[in-house]
Amino acid sequence: MCHSRFYLKFIEHTRSTGDGTWQRLSASQSWKSWSGGAFESVCLKHIAQIKYALGISGIQSDESIWRFVSGEGRPGAQIDLLIDRTDHCISICEMKFSAYDFTIDKKYAEELRNKLQVFSSETKTRKSLLLVMITTFGVKHNIYHLGSVQNEVVMEDLFTAP
Repeated sequence: MCHSRFYLKFIEHTRSTGDGTWQRLSASQSWKSWSGGAFESVCLKHIAQIKYALGISGIQSDESIWRFVSGEGRPGAQIDLLIDRTDHCISICEMKFSAYDFTIDKKYAEELRNKLQVFSSETKTRKSLLLVMITTFGVKHNIYHLGSVQNEVVMEDLFTAP
């Protein structure tokens, strides 16, 4: 299915197929957006492998996405995947496609804190919230990673049998 969508979006009506075509396509914002959506789709089809990589495959859980639309002066937030576990923890999974190690900068670290705060405030949960980054090749360890991310899953983990 992903290949068909890719073909229809990027190849079917492309006039130029010579040298440099792939470099031009893969540098476009359209391709970057498509890649992020395709990666999220693959991740959502591999929740069992994500749980296995996190070491929680034996814990009963409910999985979903979550979104709160901003309004009345309150900020909104979207969470790519929630793993609401029976051990009184919720794994808040953020999925990011990148051709390299993903880097959390100051601005993105603030967005992550906002997501956790909005989720906690709006759901009134008393469970522990654990931030999980699911990326293609891992997250670069820097000062913004250290205080935010409790666990990581990489693309390779999605294709490891639980």
